[in-house]
Amino acid sequence: METQHSTMQDDHSRHRGRADTGMRASSMQHGPTGSAAPGARRVTIVGAGFSGTLTAIRLLHFADTPLEICLIEREEGYRYGGIAFGWASTNWEHMLNIQAGRITLRRERPEDFLEWANEEADRSEWPQKWQYHTFGVACVVPRRIFRQYLAERLRGAAADAHADVTLRELTGEVIDVRGQGDGYVVKYADAGEQGGVHDLPSDQVILATGHLSPVQAPFYHRIKDSDRFIADPYAPGAQERFREVGPEETVLVTGSALSAFDTVISLVHAGHRGQILICSRGGHMHGTYPVDHEHDIWQTRRPPFLDAEKLTPESVVEGIKAEYAYLRDAQGVKPGSALDAVFPERVMKAWEPYVIELISRMDARDVRMLLDRYKSLIVTHRTSTVREIGGVVRSRMRGFNGAPKTVDVLSAGIQDMRPVEDGTKIRVIFADQPDVIVDRVVNCLGNKTDYERPDHPLWNGLVNGYGYAQPQTKTHRGVEVGAHGQLIAADGTAARGLFGVGPMRQGDETTRRGRLGAFVFSIGTLRNQCFDTAMEVLRRLKSASDEEQMDIPDGIHHCLIRSSDWIAADLTAEEPQATRLRERLQSYARDSAYPNAVNYLQAKDRTERRKYRGILDDDLADFGAALAREFDLTAQHARRAVSLLATLVEKHAVHNLCDITKLAGWDSQYGDQVKHAPKKGM
Repeated sequence: METQHSTMQDDHSRHRGRADTGMRASSMQHGPTGSAAPGARRVTIVGAGFSGTLTAIRLLHFADTPLEICLIEREEGYRYGGIAFGWASTNWEHMLNIQAGRITLRRERPEDFLEWANEEADRSEWPQKWQYHTFGVACVVPRRIFRQYLAERLRGAAADAHADVTLRELTGEVIDVRGQGDGYVVKYADAGEQGGVHDLPSDQVILATGHLSPVQAPFYHRIKDSDRFIADPYAPGAQERFREVGPEETVLVTGSALSAFDTVISLVHAGHRGQILICSRGGHMHGTYPVDHEHDIWQTRRPPFLDAEKLTPESVVEGIKAEYAYLRDAQGVKPGSALDAVFPERVMKAWEPYVIELISRMDARDVRMLLDRYKSLIVTHRTSTVREIGGVVRSRMRGFNGAPKTVDVLSAGIQDMRPVEDGTKIRVIFADQPDVIVDRVVNCLGNKTDYERPDHPLWNGLVNGYGYAQPQTKTHRGVEVGAHGQLIAADGTAARGLFGVGPMRQGDETTRRGRLGAFVFSIGTLRNQCFDTAMEVLRRLKSASDEEQMDIPDGIHHCLIRSSDWIAADLTAEEPQATRLRERLQSYARDSAYPNAVNYLQAKDRTERRKYRGILDDDLADFGAALAREFDLTAQHARRAVSLLATLVEKHAVHNLCDITKLAGWDSQYGDQVKHAPKKGM
């Protein structure tokens, strides 16, 4: 099987574009086509978009025992980027909707992207506009550049990894994951010329499958097979479809969220000059960030409506409206002001703790109803757009210098669509306004989120076949997962060795962290998931036979005091020794173990990681010996206490590094560009 996979990878690499072949060739030198080290465990990542690639990078950073990482992608145009950043789904005019200083792959090294872009990136295939561009903290970034950043960081991580850790990249579609012994067998259909279906035994499996397929509304039924209908603006080949649109044709875009903005950019890039109608039931549109925008984090009071004994959908809607009006008045927000443009986003960010409470107290059916009914309002208010995105749309929504506006927004409900004039046009029938005849229709209603009846064969098997996963209970968006992304099976237990990262965790992000709109799968959200899940997978591989390590309660690592108390309770119940032991564990964790763990996790490369790992391990060994002497513990009890403490401290460090309210300081040449906005208390 090893030789078979090596041969397949060589074959796939010959069929890539020039840039990808160069990236693949460099990573192959590290040994992804060779045999794994003797005794190596295997982690298989299903999907090599943003989440899958970043999870592989994190595993390569921190794996220090024999390990083979298999990264499988079914669509080469999505490799290293997915639909958001992939080569197949973007052009050079598609920009990231976030500033360059906030898109690092490593939260603990916020300058990483800027250092790469300005000092390391191969710009030979970039357009002239970007070849000599110096990126700063507030710059916009083409998504294709971000994809290259991901690919090159993966290549670098593979080259810098431990000698017994290998990365193998495969092209094929995973059609089944089933349990076998203590692990799983991943079955995938090879996409190479030889074809065939192969089994890949794996100790742990991380699902990074991205979004489900686009929503197909009932009113598309008559036009779904028409070449005048673009069902997925991010599909491979979609950019070619946009180039087929006549420059003066009228295009209807269904939906008004960020995918609609992307569609306008795709059309303009393809030379389109005609009318574009953006249609949604509520007519809500994303705002545009001011030029000097900072992503400030507000603190707001707990909304008074939460004091009610029972929360109904009606009381929640009215309560949110009232609190929103109160905050506008308290902040002195004037219509049309710079603050007005970002006010909804800042309030929704500040309300995240209250969203968690709100959802926990409401019936699941009511939660889903509210999320469905107000989806467009939530999505468009939770985030605005940078000018390089929003400006393309807004400038065409108004006429100037005698030129007519070319983008209109329709607030209307669509009843039906049907081909007319021998299929060269499409009639759009509305519930409450005259029909409209257009040349093309682009579906921007978003992607499906219901995993109860997924049209994805793999997920259908995981949910309905084996019961390894279940739909997210409260929101019915995505699947139910544990604290570190482990899938929750149909019987409510964690599916051992199965994890998910990416959009399938959006319901969990809402219920666990209060995130809404695009922030359920933003760069920051996914970056945290990949880091945390990768570290948990490595811990489980290392501690597979250690039941005490596996039984650490979820969430206890959020607090070093609770962690220390939990360990001390297992060692002694006699006072005052128990108190002294707790205090000793707490002070050591706070003053020594935690700083050492942070240094290890923040290390720039393997040489630094190895140095800090050695310091951490030596210090823990000394502490274990001291514990044994001071508290008359057996060597076995002292080793167990130190082992559990080391795990909890590392988990605590990862948790803090993923906390957006505790962003790492900028110790680099870009540090003086960063402004730290003051918090606003109420």
